[in-house]
Amino acid sequence: MKVPAPEVLLALRAPNAGWLAALICALDEAHRDPGFSAAQRDLVHRLLDADHLPLNVVGAAHERLARFEAALLAGFEAENGDDAVVEASRPKLTLCVAGA
Repeated sequence: MKVPAPEVLLALRAPNAGWLAALICALDEAHRDPGFSAAQRDLVHRLLDADHLPLNVVGAAHERLARFEAALLAGFEAENGDDAVVEASRPKLTLCVAGA
C-alpha cells in the first residue's frame, strides 16, 4: 500500500503531530531491519486498529524495549571500541511558558 506523501506531510505540520512523527520514525527504522517480519507488520496493523492495548501487553513492551535499547547500546559501544558512556534515556520534555 502506498502512503500519500502530501497527506502525511500536511498531517506532520499539525501542532499535535508529535506521536505521529515518533511512530513514522520508528516504522522507518523497523522497515530497514530485515528482522522486522511480515508477521510483525501484520501485528502492527492490528494493534493500530485496536480500541485499546491491554496493560500487560504495554508492560511487556516496555520491558522488551529496555532490553532492545540495551542491546543497541552494547552494539554501539562494541563498534566504537571505547568505554564512553552513552545515555540511553528517553528525552525529557520541559514545558516553558512565556511571561505576560
